[in-house]
Amino acid sequence: MQEIILEEPSANFYGFEKIDLKGKTKYNPLAIRSNGNVKLSIEQISFTQWLTNEELNIELSSITKVEVKSFHNMKIKWPRKVLRIHFQDGNEIKVMGISLGGKLSFSKGWEDKAYLWKEKIDSILKK
Repeated sequence: MQEIILEEPSANFYGFEKIDLKGKTKYNPLAIRSNGNVKLSIEQISFTQWLTNEELNIELSSITKVEVKSFHNMKIKWPRKVLRIHFQDGNEIKVMGISLGGKLSFSKGWEDKAYLWKEKIDSILKK
């Protein structure tokens, strides 16, 4: 069993975008959203949907880029931040968008864990 480095029990999954061979992004604004549990281990990121119990796994070795934005699939998620994970899937690059919860603070604005997750994934990828 893999050691879990980070876990968020109430994440929001926003579907996938695709990037073609020419670098053009193909959006899917009608992507099915779902809530669930996301886990990061030394080998993969896994998201388990609450309703269907379906599990999505991304091997860390297939990740090409990790970024934090306020949008995904042409939809703004403000004030939340979206962790966008670019990864190789066969001959195409997909971008998984996921929000990691958060809370509103009057002194600090919206606080979520997207940047923490990005830093942790980047540090694992550099090893």
